[in-house]
Amino acid sequence: MNETVSIDEKGRLVLPKKIREEAHIGFNTKLVVRASGVGRVELSDPKILTTKAQEIGGKKLAGWSEEEHEATDYLLGFMKAKNETH
Repeated sequence: MNETVSIDEKGRLVLPKKIREEAHIGFNTKLVVRASGVGRVELSDPKILTTKAQEIGGKKLAGWSEEEHEATDYLLGFMKAKNETH
């Protein structure tokens, strides 16, 4: 669905009801806005972005163990050596 909107002198625009309903955007919803090209902006619900990020992170980090990370081994060794000298 396409609608034409105007930006007022204060930089505000009103999202038409049909667009809000189609996108499931309720009243008083805070949105993340970003420029995505010349003359183009995207509005996103931060809750949906957070959920997507958690899903992606969960998949990418599945099976990852802090104990198996070489930086953790280094840090633990460093802390052990420091404690032994004091």
